[in-house]
Amino acid sequence: MYRLFVLTGVLVMIGIVACTGVQADDKDTKKADKPESIGEIMKKAHAGDDALRAAVTKAVKAKNFKKASEPMKAWVAIASHLDSFKPPKGNDKSWAKQTKKYGADVKALAKAIQDENAKDASAKLKTINTGCGACHTVHRPKKK
Repeated sequence: MYRLFVLTGVLVMIGIVACTGVQADDKDTKKADKPESIGEIMKKAHAGDDALRAAVTKAVKAKNFKKASEPMKAWVAIASHLDSFKPPKGNDKSWAKQTKKYGADVKALAKAIQDENAKDASAKLKTINTGCGACHTVHRPKKK
């Protein structure tokens, strides 16, 4: 009988330690998911053929909304962090306005993809693609 109590106690302790470890891993993962800079967000979302925007655009053109959904989730996740950074140039009020618009446009694109609406998704991609200059002109520092 004593061995049964000890065994039960050991199993309970293992369960507690295992659950605590999982919670710590989740917190570490959430911290790791936050991009470190504006440049990292822009690179992941927009730079080149491997960027999230390129993957989403290709899938939307093919009307493969299932294929577009994974990169779209990642894009929404990183876009939501953009406003947490200070603008490298320009004022904070303009930065807040621009990042809010960008985030809203990315979320609207995600909604169009979720609804499998190719027309709306294409229109939102066009809005995002043509909106870069408005923010970059004010907030992006000139390359040396």
